[in-house]
Amino acid sequence: MRRPLFAGCLCLVFIAVLRLLPGAAARNEEDVGGRNAFDVSELSERERLTLTGRVYQKDSEKFYLDSIVIQQKNPLQNIDLSDNLICEWEHSESLRLGSTVTLQGVFRSFSQATNPGEFDSRVYYQGLQIGGRLTEVKLLGAGKEYWALKELLYRMRSYWKERLYRVFPSKEAQLMGAMLLGDKEGLEGELRELYKKSGIIHILSISGLHITIIGMGIYRLLRRSGAPKTAAAVLGGGILVLYGVMTGMSISAYRAIGMYLLRMLAEVWGRTYDMLTALGVMAAVMTVQWPEYLQNAGFLLSFGSVMGIGVLYPALLTEKKMWGGIRYRGEGLRILLSMLGRLGRGLKESIQAGLAITLTTLPVQLWFYYEVPTYSLFINLLVLPFMSVVLITGLTAMLIPGLGILGTVDCLILKGFEELCGVFESLPLHMWNPGRPKAWQIAVYYGLWLAVVWIAGKRGGGKRDTAKDRGFAVQWIMLLIALMILTVRPSQNSRVTFLDVGQGDCIFIQTSSGEAYLFDCGSSSRKNVGKYVLLPFLKCNGIRELDGVFVSHGDNDHLNGIEELLQFAWEEDIRIKQLILPESGGADGGGQFDGLLQHVEQRMGQAVDICYMKAGDCIEDRGAYFRCLHPPAGYEGTGNEASECFYVELWNGRNKENKLSLLLTGDVEKEGELMLIEELKQYDISEVTFLKVSHHGSRNATQEAFVEQVNADISVISCGQNNSYGHPHREVLERLGRESHILQTCEAGAITVTLKAGQTLVEGYLW
Repeated sequence: MRRPLFAGCLCLVFIAVLRLLPGAAARNEEDVGGRNAFDVSELSERERLTLTGRVYQKDSEKFYLDSIVIQQKNPLQNIDLSDNLICEWEHSESLRLGSTVTLQGVFRSFSQATNPGEFDSRVYYQGLQIGGRLTEVKLLGAGKEYWALKELLYRMRSYWKERLYRVFPSKEAQLMGAMLLGDKEGLEGELRELYKKSGIIHILSISGLHITIIGMGIYRLLRRSGAPKTAAAVLGGGILVLYGVMTGMSISAYRAIGMYLLRMLAEVWGRTYDMLTALGVMAAVMTVQWPEYLQNAGFLLSFGSVMGIGVLYPALLTEKKMWGGIRYRGEGLRILLSMLGRLGRGLKESIQAGLAITLTTLPVQLWFYYEVPTYSLFINLLVLPFMSVVLITGLTAMLIPGLGILGTVDCLILKGFEELCGVFESLPLHMWNPGRPKAWQIAVYYGLWLAVVWIAGKRGGGKRDTAKDRGFAVQWIMLLIALMILTVRPSQNSRVTFLDVGQGDCIFIQTSSGEAYLFDCGSSSRKNVGKYVLLPFLKCNGIRELDGVFVSHGDNDHLNGIEELLQFAWEEDIRIKQLILPESGGADGGGQFDGLLQHVEQRMGQAVDICYMKAGDCIEDRGAYFRCLHPPAGYEGTGNEASECFYVELWNGRNKENKLSLLLTGDVEKEGELMLIEELKQYDISEVTFLKVSHHGSRNATQEAFVEQVNADISVISCGQNNSYGHPHREVLERLGRESHILQTCEAGAITVTLKAGQTLVEGYLW
């Protein structure tokens, strides 16, 4: 075995994976100092706590605590908390790192994802060993002992941050603060989003490039000055460790500094440095200590990028040389062709390295972000050559007084980066969104990835021959097959998802033929549901086009998410074919949709058809049938009573015998519900598979006569947990419970119904 240490480290990483499996990852209670330690899951939301802990990190408006002990009335009953906490306090910088503080505060847990594609704050912070946060903090006392060195480093970081803002304009100072000091606190959201959409967000993190410039720069400078190898390695490594601590020791910095120290160790011992072995050692060190890192996108992307360079990149190399077969005369032509050859080889190697990184990290990108910037490889080819200049001149301008003029160079380069990103973002198809792949697709992809590397090993180096050329072609064919398997979505079954938007409604329907429809989207209890719930859900499922968006009525808890969608759909490259509104109250919906229509008029680049429907109208496509049942033409009712109601049938392919039926009722109640009952009788609808319960389970709707007429197998209630309205009301639950099984989004999260092989499968996101 060529790399036994690397193989052993991979075994340790695999053990860390096993620790994350359900049941295995649960922390066992430990006896600490005669007391039981427990995690934040045993704390109550909004519980007021008095606790003691140690400050291990801070910024301007919050500090982080570890070694936490929750104080009880009887000191012998004090409880050790196994998780760290974030404490929100505007005077955080006055605390000293390493000091022990006593404080009071209100505990808040991080939100858990309840919908497909939604960002899970709880899992993210678990990966950082943080279990919750404290608000309304009141400091009761602080100890005198603290970490003098770490506090000094923090003050140096603050000083250099201020200097950056003196040297650079505000926007450029934010970028340089992120690149040089790991300070992303003040970075503008729009600027960060621009870099993210262009695929160069990684340049804002402390990473291997920084370590190479700082660590190797110091080492080589000392060696040229005559310093012994050991002294140069120790001094350079020590400075790097201090730099990492000062900048917050991010995951990428931890990995890069660790690999640098292993490289220096090899230099001192006179051993050969192997990048993959060093990578394996750092992966084992980090995951054995913190297995939650294996769920962190930053960890996987950082290690995956180096793995791509170390494993896949050599497999993509060819022996063919630029201009190798050209005969030339004259010294000038020889020099010119030699320069062009070196330039061509450098460009080819850069493209191959970029491809290796992209192909290695693609499954990770799609799993966490569902999409990748289409032109990121080309943007990085243009950006990365300038990063050494940016970092070196930026460090010089920051560290040495009187050389702030060098910041002008960085300003010009950063302005060029911004313009370059803007140009590529304006191009069509600037984002590729195949959606989140299945676990089996990722497994097959990496299986073929390993096969490509194995074939490259068999192909070997040396002179080119036909067999080797054939092997190289097979490698690329296998990579293309792997890409297809990873990104091509299998044939769909008809499905319905009742998204958990809190106190509101949002229903998504996708037919077996691929058409996608949205019925309402809004919430009165969750902010920005369009941005943080609906958009990630669409991206996760690879949905770039909505064939129809239905709005039942004009209440915010049914349409404010759609208004958000209309605002960002053009930027996110999501097409909305038509907006379907109730005809009651006239062609403008009685004015209740004025705000929504204004958003349609303000949209740039896309035209959205406006369609009005009334009772009796229907829409049919290849896999679904929609019939409007309420309100009728000329209906003068307003509010909930005028909610548009639809009867929906779904089937797979041409098999219309096995159908899934839905009744979507908006907030209809009182007179509107009585009229809906008559419409149901007229169309002989006396049984449905799923009922979307009206008005979130309010007692003013879903009366006994309606329940008996509908006779639903399953009733779905969309409402917020512990909402102020008391929905769903007990009377409604009792009426529905006699006829059907009840599901609530506040308990199950998003509820997905799939019609598969003639069977109806129901899944709750939190089950």
